[in-house]
Amino acid sequence: MLLGLRLSVICTISVQAVLAFPAPALAARWRPIGEVRSAAPIRVLVSGKPRVYYRVSSGSPLTFSVTGPGRLRIVSRVEFRSAKAPAIAYRIRLEGEGRVWREHATESSPAPKARIKESGAPVGKSRTVVVAVPAGEHVLTLSSEGTMSVLVRVLVAEASSRTRERMVSITPVEAVQSVTVSEGEKLIPYYTVTKARPVRLRIIGPTSLELSTRLDFDPTMRGVQPYKISIVGAGRRPRTARFRATKSAAATYTDLQDRVPSKIDRIYLDLGPGLHDLSVRLVEPRSGTIEIHARIPEPAMGREE
Repeated sequence: MLLGLRLSVICTISVQAVLAFPAPALAARWRPIGEVRSAAPIRVLVSGKPRVYYRVSSGSPLTFSVTGPGRLRIVSRVEFRSAKAPAIAYRIRLEGEGRVWREHATESSPAPKARIKESGAPVGKSRTVVVAVPAGEHVLTLSSEGTMSVLVRVLVAEASSRTRERMVSITPVEAVQSVTVSEGEKLIPYYTVTKARPVRLRIIGPTSLELSTRLDFDPTMRGVQPYKISIVGAGRRPRTARFRATKSAAATYTDLQDRVPSKIDRIYLDLGPGLHDLSVRLVEPRSGTIEIHARIPEPAMGREE
């Protein structure tokens, strides 16, 4: 059943979803990774405050270890020769254990309040991507493409049962249809994204967005299937993410009899103050469909940001 979801509200919180899915999500307490012996730290002044970055390129990656479960936050800044240089497009890639964990394509222009401490050279405005880290010890490699080199700052947030946030589902302001995923005795609302029909979300920041995605498997699809999505915001270059999906053995659609959901992939976005009008788009495959479920931390009433 098609939904002509063109609501005039800024962001609708699904009360039914709040009651049905009280499972908390991890609160982020970020800390830099330890010293990387194979790379020299580079100090970047951001509004006068020093931050430790490392230089990476396609031929000189950064290798480090991280212990999960938790989240990994990668902040990147491209290097510039002039503070008046045009924007540069680049891509960073996180790899490990024989697979690509995340690819992130973006672009950046010179930041007015950031520079390399030693040389005074300008650097780009920061671009951030967050990656979920499963349990265990992982050795990961971070590299870049599209320019000579990129500065990266890597932080981790470890899971803790004592630091949790209650998450609430949000309803899109526009979607082609809604479907229901049944998993573990829970019924979870998802919204369909096609090549021609994105899903639109309106969110007031500052907050963080957790976006769960599932690829739809039809009867002809076997094994591992790649897909790519982008998240587009007004006045910003799209944030892209690539995934490799397999069928879920535990989840089903209650209202799509000819489709099987994939296992969950997740994206985390930090959103600054103000109104964010975001479109979630399917880039690849051109004829496929995915389903998304969006959540944010429950707003704290009476708290000033």
